[in-house]
Amino acid sequence: MPTVTALEQLWQQVSSRPLWAPPNFRRYVLLREQMRLKLIDPKRVNILAPAGMVNDCTSCLDNCCIGRRSIVLLRLRDIATLIDLKREYLINIEKPQFTTEEVSGRIALQRQVNSDSWQTFPVLAQNRYFACKALTDTGQCSLYPNWPLACARFPYAFDLESKEAFFSHRCDSYWIRHDGRVDDHIEAMKQAAVASYNERIKDSILLAYAKDRLKELGLMRFLQL
Repeated sequence: MPTVTALEQLWQQVSSRPLWAPPNFRRYVLLREQMRLKLIDPKRVNILAPAGMVNDCTSCLDNCCIGRRSIVLLRLRDIATLIDLKREYLINIEKPQFTTEEVSGRIALQRQVNSDSWQTFPVLAQNRYFACKALTDTGQCSLYPNWPLACARFPYAFDLESKEAFFSHRCDSYWIRHDGRVDDHIEAMKQAAVASYNERIKDSILLAYAKDRLKELGLMRFLQL
């Protein structure tokens, strides 16, 4: 994964010194006014879900990879991954337009389409039936385990204010352990939910501090700025 590795190295270079250090102080202040720039430590995040609640994709009756509203917004790391996998045809710059009625009552979707990220980043391509183009004929994800961050953390999401990872009400396919054990899968989902949030911070910082380098990696051609 050369592009992914180069992106990780770029982040290390940018984050290795204070973002406010001269000559970037004004840039830092402007970015800081827009968002929080400190990455979240997964160890400080609680899981807000019934003990032992594990999503069970094998029993799903409402595939989260199908549907016009099941659109997946890609991050820089996702784009880099698809480039390395030679699956660039799955990167779609043209995003669907949702009506007020379509997003009404759907807080997550409403928040997404009203975000700056929605205006900037591409989405995972869907076919004419609004099914993810990464799905195989048998309904399996052909990108797994290198699927987008948003897919890796679903159905868990992260709430910044409460520092909690919660199980989405949208997912009805789950089972609950009754043996009292802490399931590694749940911990992994929490990690993925926090990682997905942190990548948004990283992307904003890299776009502010290293846009030319991102262009050299071939990532900027998929963004709308």
